[in-house]
Amino acid sequence: MKNRRRAERSAASDLLLRVLTALVGIPLLVGALWLGGWVFTGVVVAMAVAGMIESYRLLGLAGLPAYRAGGLVLGLLLVLAPVWPPAFPLAVVWGVGLLARAPFRRVPLSEAPVRLAATFFGALYPAALLGSLLALRLHPGPEDRQAFWLTLGLLVMIWAADTLAYAVGRLMGKRPLAPRVSPGKTWEGFVGGLLGALLAAVVLRLSVLDFLAWPHVLVLGLLCGAIGPPGDLAESLLKRAAGVKDSGNLLPGHGGVLDRFDALVVVAPLAYCYLRWVAGLYG
Repeated sequence: MKNRRRAERSAASDLLLRVLTALVGIPLLVGALWLGGWVFTGVVVAMAVAGMIESYRLLGLAGLPAYRAGGLVLGLLLVLAPVWPPAFPLAVVWGVGLLARAPFRRVPLSEAPVRLAATFFGALYPAALLGSLLALRLHPGPEDRQAFWLTLGLLVMIWAADTLAYAVGRLMGKRPLAPRVSPGKTWEGFVGGLLGALLAAVVLRLSVLDFLAWPHVLVLGLLCGAIGPPGDLAESLLKRAAGVKDSGNLLPGHGGVLDRFDALVVVAPLAYCYLRWVAGLYG
């Protein structure tokens, strides 16, 4: 009985921390998104750096050590590429430099390829992928107001999918989605999240995304509802391999940056590619 009460108190405390963090974090994120420019760039860069630190930590715990300093520089250049054109060629030069230096590092030969692979992976996930948020908000094409609502709308659809997936999974979940990776996630929760994202897409189209045709808005909803969960599972797989519960502790009650934005990391680049090359919204 005591253990049960202790567990209930712990769960209530975690929930309170999650709510308080959300009450503080969401207005700050939305405010930075509204201001755009270097304010939003600074927020995304901070998220990318924190995410890279978490990613390299998880890889190290999983037995995949990386050249962290070199990887952090590479990831920083990649995340800045959408708003600072010289960053991409500099990232290419830096990446080639990492490859060229590898034979001269004093590490076991069998470990060198693993370190290189982990270094590049940690720079791509999440930094390069998060750079697409900067492209969504700041690339030319849509008006400033439209770019704001597109980026915020993507966040709202992902949050709606997460909320409905959790609620439906708790109430009706029976069939595990990926039991080896995340036993708590179910197919019922997946369907609930998909419906939640589509419902949010409909509400957004009727309110603030009226400049975007219905099919495009619904595709964004499908991306958030269907691709977000695999992004979540990919991060869970990394944590499972590392033997930890959370990727970090930067966000009280939520864990780390990767824990909170795992779906966004994979959805944002796909959404930008769709809006640019299919919807033709970005130049």
